[in-house]
Amino acid sequence: MGTRTHDVVKGRAKYVLILIVLLNMLYPITSSGSTLSLIGFAALYAGLFIVGIFITSDSRAHITWSISIAVIWLIMTVVYAFDPTNFWKIQVSSFVLIVFHTTIILVLMRYIFTAEQVTADVIYAACAVYFLLSFFFVPVYGMLEAAIPGSFVDNTLNTPVRWKQFVYYSLVTLSTAGYGDILPSNMWARMLAGLEATIGVLYVAILVARLVSLYEVRRRN
Repeated sequence: MGTRTHDVVKGRAKYVLILIVLLNMLYPITSSGSTLSLIGFAALYAGLFIVGIFITSDSRAHITWSISIAVIWLIMTVVYAFDPTNFWKIQVSSFVLIVFHTTIILVLMRYIFTAEQVTADVIYAACAVYFLLSFFFVPVYGMLEAAIPGSFVDNTLNTPVRWKQFVYYSLVTLSTAGYGDILPSNMWARMLAGLEATIGVLYVAILVARLVSLYEVRRRN
């Protein structure tokens, strides 16, 4: 990882963390299903895209790539807000989110695992990646549910599982809390849920090992 990329991420990881936490806390505003609430939530998500563009702006190619993803996502979000049940709109908008999350996660993880010492920025980036991993699986679950309806079952509401519930379900699965109110009902869904839970455990274990090793190196020096 070049010095330029490291400098770009430094000092900005906390903004990613703040926005991703807000998105986790405020997604219930979309429960009404109104177009206005969906657009309002999308506007908050747009803030994450803007910060993501700055995070990955170590070269002209990265800036172009990030802005292109953001523009496509914005167009699809507006289109999706007016017809949230259309299969192809769900698939395309979800795929764009997956690409965006993958891009910013990789940048932040390179920053974390190439850092020479534990700093507040490294901690912010590590926390942001954890929440971003949760958000990464939301569109993945959404794509599967759209392709195979009934892949997930809500035992409390007895209604089809929507993306808003996947925000909650993904975070619960990543943290391995597993309350059991939403369940994967076929093999594909169970595979994805198991994969997310495994990633959550491994990420925390590897991260702790990395941060401890950085601390030990600094202490000895």
